[in-house]
Amino acid sequence: MREMTTYGDICLDDEYDFTYKVADITYTEREDESFIYEIRPNYSVISLLNTKLFQGIPGLNLDLHKEVYVRENVIPVFISERSPGKNREDLWELLKSCNMDYLNQLEWLIRTDTRYSGDRMYVNPRQNKSIEIDSIGTLGNRSSIICRKMLEVICYGNDIVSPNLRIDDSNRKQYYELLKSLYSTERKYIDSRRSAGIAASAKKGNYKGRSRIKLHKLEAIEIFGDYEAKNISSKEAAQKLGISTSTFLRRYREYANLRQ
Repeated sequence: MREMTTYGDICLDDEYDFTYKVADITYTEREDESFIYEIRPNYSVISLLNTKLFQGIPGLNLDLHKEVYVRENVIPVFISERSPGKNREDLWELLKSCNMDYLNQLEWLIRTDTRYSGDRMYVNPRQNKSIEIDSIGTLGNRSSIICRKMLEVICYGNDIVSPNLRIDDSNRKQYYELLKSLYSTERKYIDSRRSAGIAASAKKGNYKGRSRIKLHKLEAIEIFGDYEAKNISSKEAAQKLGISTSTFLRRYREYANLRQ
């Protein structure tokens, strides 16, 4: 029997824009229209996250610590609550916006730039960011650059391999805590230096700062609602408001937080 499999990574980002892969997800569809979802939690990455960032994967009891959670001919809650169903009226418009000609909910989540508002999770295409290096020095000559590049690999759940160092699931959390502390400290130092420079420049009258972009309140609320209902993408919403996509997502998070 012929079948087709879609592969994805369930991810979330933190305040430093590090991406954490909390699980692998696969969707296999067979020619008789039966299907199966498999979700493999990345427990070594999940252990790095606090409850503010990660409250679990909807529909799964992670306390069972299963290697794989299987849903056969049943759409997982994680998928159903953040992707269009087959009976949605504007389904074909949503598929067309992602260059799709039939409904594959996991593939739609991978392609869309629409984000679910209930948590920080989204789906990436399957990736592998493991690196092999001759020495740590090849990553850069500044400690913040070295820490960031190593943390990007560690947070995504992949390994760092060098002649005198190996970071994998067995020691991921220890290295994460050490490197994140070093990176955070240097970032704060750099930010403080930048703030001091801005303050000194402002004192001389040379710096007025960037003004916050003003949005029409009622128009913004209406567009936030359309985005939340998945009627439009974040890119389309940003265009309607005349701002960048990153600014739209930041303003939307502020709006969503105020309602909680």
